[in-house]
Amino acid sequence: MNHEELFVIQAEAEKCRACRKCELACIASHNNLTIKEAAKKRTVFASRVHVVKTDEVKMPVQCRQCKDAPCARVCPTRALVQDDGVVTMRAQFCAACRLCIMACPYGAISLSFIGLPEEDEAGAMHGREVAVRCDLCSEWRAREGKSSCACVEACPTKALHMVPLAEARGRHQ
Repeated sequence: MNHEELFVIQAEAEKCRACRKCELACIASHNNLTIKEAAKKRTVFASRVHVVKTDEVKMPVQCRQCKDAPCARVCPTRALVQDDGVVTMRAQFCAACRLCIMACPYGAISLSFIGLPEEDEAGAMHGREVAVRCDLCSEWRAREGKSSCACVEACPTKALHMVPLAEARGRHQ
């Protein structure tokens, strides 16, 4: 697999205003919703980008495609696999055990429903949940003919960028 063709999302923390538009765009793109619908469903569907906000920093965080990914190492069903250094998710195998969520050093994995869950009389949501993490909006980009991810497009301050994986790894070695 050619790593020059693979990307990760990189954030410039000093530009981030923590407006969370990246999170809404992520939910919308992965669930075929408008931004307005995504805002109403943000308690149902998880974003694959998470804005971290402290007194000192505001920054969106996504999957970093770790070289020796702890999430893939702990996955008992091999739903998360690392092939030729690239972590991919095979949702059909996910048991929603949360081990990958606990193992991810960046907090970049969440559980989210596949399709719209149903609500019972007590208000509890029921449906199939799986672990989700940034997949660079691959299906959305193909469907919409986009070259950039939804979060990158939605960021009003241009704090997010798609960067080749090899370049991103080179900066952190």
